[in-house]
Amino acid sequence: MSMDPQYDRVITLEPAPNGHEPVLPEAVAVPVEQVPQVEPIPAPAAPTPKASRPRPRWILAAAVAAVGLVASGTLGYLLYTTNTRLDATQETLAGTRLELANLKTDAATKKQVADYVSMYTVNAGKVRTDYEQVVACNTYSECRTAAQQTLSDMQAFQSDRETAKVPAGLSASDSQLGDSLSAGIAALHELISGMDNDDSKKVDSGFIHLNDAMLGVAKAESVLGAELR
Repeated sequence: MSMDPQYDRVITLEPAPNGHEPVLPEAVAVPVEQVPQVEPIPAPAAPTPKASRPRPRWILAAAVAAVGLVASGTLGYLLYTTNTRLDATQETLAGTRLELANLKTDAATKKQVADYVSMYTVNAGKVRTDYEQVVACNTYSECRTAAQQTLSDMQAFQSDRETAKVPAGLSASDSQLGDSLSAGIAALHELISGMDNDDSKKVDSGFIHLNDAMLGVAKAESVLGAELR
């Protein structure tokens, strides 16, 4: 039974006279209500992305310049700090070099003084011992030998003094010593000549001059002591 009242009827199928199956009446086309096709609504087109604006070249240049400024500023600070430390180190080294130079100079001066004093002490001791023998002798032979030994040692003293490096602070005593040794050498020549020629006047004059020369050596030694203080 159809739901449509227009086709609500019963069709009776009678058998055909020849015994065949009944023929169905032609099917009546049932009008089908045409459903109107709805055209699909096109989806809204996706918005076309805006073309990105090219970055201005000056921005890149400015960025590079900024990095350069930062880098140069950092580098400049490091260079300044390094240079400051180097300057301080160089000043310290310069002070150290000066101290070392002063120490070397002081050491060299002390060695020069020590060498001079050693030369003076050795030679002065010999001359003083010889002079004491001249004063203490009683015979011609003893006095002649003592005078000759004193002359030899005094000449050696003068030679060592002249070849020695005299420290600047001992120049006064050295000059006075040189004069006294020269006077003593001259006095001994006179004394020996008087002995050899049996000339009492020369012997006496030579002995007096020798005493004066030895006094001069003693005074030079006193000045040397003051200079060494």
